[in-house]
Amino acid sequence: MRIVSLVVFVVVVLFASASVFAAEKPVVSYDEAKKLIDAGEYAKAEEQLTKLISANPKNAKYYQLMGDVQNKQGKSEEALKNYEKAKGLYGENPELLKGIATSQKRLRSFHDAEKSYNKAIELAPKDEEAKDDLYNLKLKRGLQFKAFFGGWEPDYTKWAYEGSVFYGGFDRFDLNAGYSYADQTYYTRHKVFANGYYYYNPNSYLKLSLAYKDYNYPVDPAVQKPNPDSNSYDTVPVAELEASHWFIKSLRGTLAYEYFRPSFFYDKDSHANNHKISAELYYITPFEPLRLKAMYAVLRDPDSKKTEIKGRDNLHTTQGVATSTNVQYQTQSLLGGGIELTKSGLTAELKYMPNRDLDSSYNYSILGGLGYEFTEKISGRLDYVYDKYSSVSNYAGKTANVYMVSGLYKLHPRVDLGAGYKFIDLPTDSQHTAFLSLVFKTGLGF
Repeated sequence: MRIVSLVVFVVVVLFASASVFAAEKPVVSYDEAKKLIDAGEYAKAEEQLTKLISANPKNAKYYQLMGDVQNKQGKSEEALKNYEKAKGLYGENPELLKGIATSQKRLRSFHDAEKSYNKAIELAPKDEEAKDDLYNLKLKRGLQFKAFFGGWEPDYTKWAYEGSVFYGGFDRFDLNAGYSYADQTYYTRHKVFANGYYYYNPNSYLKLSLAYKDYNYPVDPAVQKPNPDSNSYDTVPVAELEASHWFIKSLRGTLAYEYFRPSFFYDKDSHANNHKISAELYYITPFEPLRLKAMYAVLRDPDSKKTEIKGRDNLHTTQGVATSTNVQYQTQSLLGGGIELTKSGLTAELKYMPNRDLDSSYNYSILGGLGYEFTEKISGRLDYVYDKYSSVSNYAGKTANVYMVSGLYKLHPRVDLGAGYKFIDLPTDSQHTAFLSLVFKTGLGF
């Protein structure tokens, strides 16, 4: 009897042990993990690959596939670490090197990415994907020329043109400079500008912008009375410093300081010192396609006395009629918010901004946009602006609307073409305008 009991006990123990080992065995295979990735179930695929790696930490292909799924989720640092583990176990192969290059691009290690693509091409000279990726990297980061004609911004601009250059041949810097002219119904403006971005990590940056604006005004008294206002600007030098930082994966904060010192159209000897601080919080909700924005800005002229504008008696100008006036500046501010939805090539956004120009001219504004990527080469967008004028403006209680439709066509890896149409409905009149844009990527300098 004791022998029978002992045999039963041993059988039970062996059965229990076998069950434990069976439970610890990974429930999916490498191929099943790949199917999860193809189905877009990246989190599940990453979870299963973690189990596979735990069960067999010397299998290089598990680490490589883990890098692939992490790249698809934007986890470029983690992906690069897994690719390096795969390389240490198995050595280099073209697909692994392309994955490494993708991570390096997203981490702004552009020249390291170039080297990885070149290695991939050395190992597989007929790999057209690697060749295309390398070619596009050079075009994206090399010298670019941009030209715009018409009213391409969703604002009151009825005619404008701009030419600019971009260079991104450094891992941590983006540089832009150019010139523009704009006819914005109530005034015309010439502007020269330059700005530079320094990325202290892949997604967070410091930005320095410098600009010089020169204004002029229409003589038609039907457009605006007085024409222009006594305190209208003449020339405006501008300097701005902006910092944008991702505190966590779902929360970004942006803070900017702008200083501008305008002279006045009727009194070129008088200046105002203006300081503007603006901030934005951008939050990606647990439902990832939905994002929220909160915006704040404050504008202050710290001059201790009123700024006196001499008016028509100023000998520097012979145009227009304006009486001498004292401009008492005050602190202006706004607090607005927005909502954004991004999903499968579709982007929709809506913003509410009171006093958006920080000059009390608007009571509030509503800005909406809807964009969609139809194909890899073709995308389109609709924009709408609604302005409600304040009680102290020249158009108290009236409204203005801007309707705009635009499209972008990637004609060639080197050439992007854009076109669109805009209708501007103002209290004084209505305007129609079309616009064109051209971006030419030379690839030079990278």
